[in-house]
Amino acid sequence: MREGASRVALEVNSVLREYLAVQNRLFKFSFKKALGLVKPDPSGASASVIPLLERLEAVREEIKELSPESDTAEGRFLIVLRGYAKAMSSAMVSFQELCSKLEEGRKDRSYRKRGYPEDMRQFQLKEAEYLEIGLKLNDLKKALNMDSKK
Repeated sequence: MREGASRVALEVNSVLREYLAVQNRLFKFSFKKALGLVKPDPSGASASVIPLLERLEAVREEIKELSPESDTAEGRFLIVLRGYAKAMSSAMVSFQELCSKLEEGRKDRSYRKRGYPEDMRQFQLKEAEYLEIGLKLNDLKKALNMDSKK
């Protein structure tokens, strides 16, 4: 794989790891949260996603500049990676919207029972989109590794 292609793939992986860490800080169970010693911060989580969205946009632009060709394994990988970055960006925007509603829900306790389940379902659908593309991306990466070993 060319250096540019490797660089963008590693950047997307880095963004993914940071994004998952943001999600975990908000959603993952902890005894400190359960005991009320630590309060989840939806506004802070939403703000943490902004630079990640900017990095993904830069990755999409860089892939565009690499001009991937669909007749090569690397080109197919980059084309799918660009779609993955776009789907992840969409999921991040959905996450930000959910965070905003959670923040508003602190004032209106009924949100947890009424709106939250549907909002969470919509968010999970967005997450599933980029995860599905990620599976295809993993297969392409394996094929690319096999091609480079030949």
